[in-house]
Parts: sequence; structure tokens; C-alpha cells
Amino acid sequence: MKEKIFSPYPVIFTDLDGTLLSETTNEIGPAFATLRHCCKLGVPIIFCSSKTAPEIIALRESLSVTDPFICENGGAVYLPKGVFPYLDIKTHQDRSFDVIEIGTPVSQLRQALKRAAKETGAVVRGMGEMNLDEICTLTGLTRKQAILAKERRYDEPFVLLRGNEDALKKSIAHLGFNMTRGGHFLHILGGSDKGKATHVLSDLYRKKIGDVITIGLGDAENDLPLFKAVDWAFLIQKPSGTWESLPPLSHLRKVQKAGPLGWAQAVTTVLKEFSID
Repeated sequence: MKEKIFSPYPVIFTDLDGTLLSETTNEIGPAFATLRHCCKLGVPIIFCSSKTAPEIIALRESLSVTDPFICENGGAVYLPKGVFPYLDIKTHQDRSFDVIEIGTPVSQLRQALKRAAKETGAVVRGMGEMNLDEICTLTGLTRKQAILAKERRYDEPFVLLRGNEDALKKSIAHLGFNMTRGGHFLHILGGSDKGKATHVLSDLYRKKIGDVITIGLGDAENDLPLFKAVDWAFLIQKPSGTWESLPPLSHLRKVQKAGPLGWAQAVTTVLKEFSID
């Protein structure tokens, strides 16, 4: 879809699991019509997720979304060739994408996780150690989707089987890494997060277009850096009817519906406020 120029120009950054996709079924369901409407309008929909690049590429293709995306909790920004013709930032090629790497190699993350677990007496199990059946049980993914989920480069999801979460988080921080919580897993990261990647991509849009307003949607702790990096933020309700407990942000709105229903409600609000619905 050819970009339409609005002023200011909205760019929507969205989490996937528990936000655009149902936490229980992994389906887009009632958000599909709103997503397609945004695509027809030329409003960029940036998937910003803990999912791997292969997972997101498959999802983009199934939904006919062609915009850039952010994978593995900000580990890398994937730019379809031609979207930003004059890049002044280091990239490498992956399939038909220019890739901006921000994160730490997953091999280093796995070593740090093992060390922190040993230091704190915790028992953890990383996704790299899990078989497909385990991943499917924990996430509701199909085996085909679980294969793509294991193709990790910058983020290691894990479960804490025994031990103190706060102590583990402090130990990981002492080693120079970060720990956060998503919808299904805890995650260990290097110097990356969703916010840093969002800043990188937002700057590219501003250089290309000018007056940009960034919107962020998410439902979990690992979306906090995203919320801090955007102009408008929407916290999607959990299926339980509650919201993730986050520090107060003046520009953060709580959405009164969960998952894709909440996503559609929030994005419809955005389009109306921009008078482009």
C-alpha cells in the first residue's frame, strides 16, 4: 500500500501476544478488520514483539502486512528493502530485509542465565533447552510455529522452576544483562529492549516524513520500554479483567477490553483522534 501523508503522521508500534493476538488462541480474530483498515489507509503497523524474525515474517505474510518490524524484545529492527532508501546506519542483509542489530548474541545470554541461576540457587529452563512439545504446551503454538520460535538470536525466554525471581533478576543485572517478563516467559536480554528499537525506527520515520506521532500498544512488563518511547501508549487489559502493574506514565491509557478486542478499540480511537477513520 502506498503511504498516505497525514500531518502529523501516525506510526503504530504493537506487541503481539496478548495484544494484537489472543493470549489463549494466538489468533487475531476481531482485530483483523481494523488492521486491514490501517493498511488500506497507509498507517504503518510495526510489530514489536519478543517473537523471532522468522515467526514475525510468517505472521506478516499471513496478514498481508508489509511494514518494518522489531523482533526479540528489541534485539533487531527489520526494514523491508526500499522503505528507507537513504539509510545512514549500519545494517546487514537477511532475506529481503536490511537489519539493524541492537541485541546481544543469544549464546552470551544463555551463559549469563546459567551463571546467575547457579549463583542464586535457582533452577531455570531456557527455550534453547526445550523440546517442541514443551514449547507448544507453554505457549499454545503449533509445532510449526514452535520451530520458528526456537530460532532465537538476541533474547532467551525461560521459565523459573525453582528459586527467587528478584534474586535472579539482581544477579542477571550484576552480570550486565537485563531480565523482563512477557506473556508466557521471563526473558534475559543484553543491551536491547523494545524502547531502544522503537526510538531507532521512529527516528527513521521522522527523517523520511517529518511530523510523526508514535503510538504503542502492549499488555505486559516487557512493553514498558515501548510505552516510554512513544507519544501515546495503550495498556491492553488481561483476559482476567486486570492490567499489568506498571509505573505511572502520564501518556498511558488503560484499554477496557482484552487482547484483539482491546487492540481494535484502541486503534479505532487513534484513527478517530487523527480524523482519518
